[in-house]
Amino acid sequence: MLVVSSIGLTDDLHTLKPSAFLESSIKDTTININFDYRYLKTGYYVSLHAEILGNAVIPTCENIIDSSRIPILLLRASRAKIPTLPFLVTDSAKKIIGEVKLPAVVFAVNPFIHEGYLVAKNRSALYRALKSLGMNYKFTVCAQPLIGNIMTVKSVFGKCEGQDEQIGAICAKVYGQFKIPVCKIHVQRTSEKAFLCGLESLKKTDLTMSDVDLISKEIMLISQQGEHLSV
Repeated sequence: MLVVSSIGLTDDLHTLKPSAFLESSIKDTTININFDYRYLKTGYYVSLHAEILGNAVIPTCENIIDSSRIPILLLRASRAKIPTLPFLVTDSAKKIIGEVKLPAVVFAVNPFIHEGYLVAKNRSALYRALKSLGMNYKFTVCAQPLIGNIMTVKSVFGKCEGQDEQIGAICAKVYGQFKIPVCKIHVQRTSEKAFLCGLESLKKTDLTMSDVDLISKEIMLISQQGEHLSV
């Protein structure tokens, strides 16, 4: 098994830097550990290179692309029985107010904004969100109703330490569906239920030593026990 990582893992793991892997022709089951898996970023190219070589790889290019597009993420998650909320893809404040209602959580859909979300509690805040995330109304947004507290958790191979059972289950199911090794997951939590809202890349400053140790342990488990990988 080949581990390609932009993250410094424990000394027990032999890893290859992305730049070295992209210049190689190594054919082996590949685990791609990167902060940023976005389309045309290094993390994406690592998985693409692995697939071109015929390697089984975590994550696949298809899963990278699907998980980074909020509407596709939510559609696939819903079909996989992961709790989600209704959403609307539009550039119209009138449609959001009429169909989603306020307050709403607004995510960017355009290819140039990849981080975070905005909460619109009133009409003026909604127009500001549409202008900002839609890049001056040039692109649509993905709007979801705000029915609870929205929070962001780190997911490491589907594990999110310190979270309740429902949020933990969402992280595990999202990993099972998309196989993104490290990421941030946005969820809404009501008094009764948790819902998946979005997924985002991690920054280097987001990872603690405890996270790095967990990543290393999970890779060791995969190498020892094996895990189903898609080609």
